[in-house]
Amino acid sequence: MGDTLSEIETLIEWEAFRPIIQDICPRSPLEGEGPDTDEMVLLKMLVLQSFYGLSDHDIEFQATDRISFGKFLGFPEKIPDHASLADFRERLKKSGKERAVWDHLQDQLDLKGIKIQKGVIQDATINTPDPGLFRPGTPGEKKGKSRKSRSSR
Repeated sequence: MGDTLSEIETLIEWEAFRPIIQDICPRSPLEGEGPDTDEMVLLKMLVLQSFYGLSDHDIEFQATDRISFGKFLGFPEKIPDHASLADFRERLKKSGKERAVWDHLQDQLDLKGIKIQKGVIQDATINTPDPGLFRPGTPGEKKGKSRKSRSSR
């Protein structure tokens, strides 16, 4: 059915990234915080964010809203929030491992002959016509008189 994310998820060896990023992710929660987040979920969220051009807030929402994103992430018990994702990205940059992660992903894609064409998730906009433009009972009529044109008679 064209589930590209499922295909990519199975073609990439995600565990190969763990040695690159595991030392920048705290393995135990700080006092008062919830359980730590699997670094692979954070990494996959960054990948989705890159593929679809999403902001931190948007990827947080889409990861909870879209079944395909949840499946790609492995249906984690809890989706990391936008602040956790921003923190992870910043730790990647500060550690100098950001380039290594993206290069490794590109290498895996190249080895499999996969070319990623980035997409955009668009919000649906529902436009409703002015009810005065169309007369009920006139199917197929393309132009009706508006309220304004009727009142100017």
